[in-house]
Amino acid sequence: MHNDKYMRKLDTLGQEKNELSDLLADSTVHAEHRTEDHLAALKKPVWAAGIPNHLDIIHVGENHIHILSSSLETLHVIPNGILDLNHQFNLRRAPNQRQIALCIKWLSCRLPPTLQTFACIGRGLHALQQSAIELEQDRYCLREDFLLFAQQLALQEFHTFAANSPSKPVWVQEIIALHCVILAGLFKSGASKFMPHTLESNSLTGLI
Repeated sequence: MHNDKYMRKLDTLGQEKNELSDLLADSTVHAEHRTEDHLAALKKPVWAAGIPNHLDIIHVGENHIHILSSSLETLHVIPNGILDLNHQFNLRRAPNQRQIALCIKWLSCRLPPTLQTFACIGRGLHALQQSAIELEQDRYCLREDFLLFAQQLALQEFHTFAANSPSKPVWVQEIIALHCVILAGLFKSGASKFMPHTLESNSLTGLI
């Protein structure tokens, strides 16, 4: 589905504590001073979790969004996370009040222009992992599959998410915002797929 056509569909919907976020909280100030060795050390637990080293990484936290390039040269920080997106774009409100297309456009303007095929780390990805979507090589979610999945969830009330996932009330509130980040990443990079991952953050303690 063409990006513009998909965005027009989303426009009709709304008239226009993640530990890893805590560990990365100071990255906004210090990102420019990261050395290559430090960034390499940061990515080791990510690779150990099975994320291929040729992928860029987008981590979506409560207060920040972090993008680690596969080249290890940069750590890009967007100082707005799930909480900000939910508030700024009404993403926790009823489906017809959510400004999803506007959120995606806003994020696209802030993602690095060098973004390539990526792995996305975020708690709300449990919903995708528990869905009927078949992952390519048991790893990658194809772009077209995710567009349809995100559109279906964008039409649902949050109490529907909670009913389907009663044991995960926290990340249920993050699903729509997380999907906006992924969609912005897919549109920005032009990637045909991405890798969803719910990496635990304790392996990064002390690195950031």
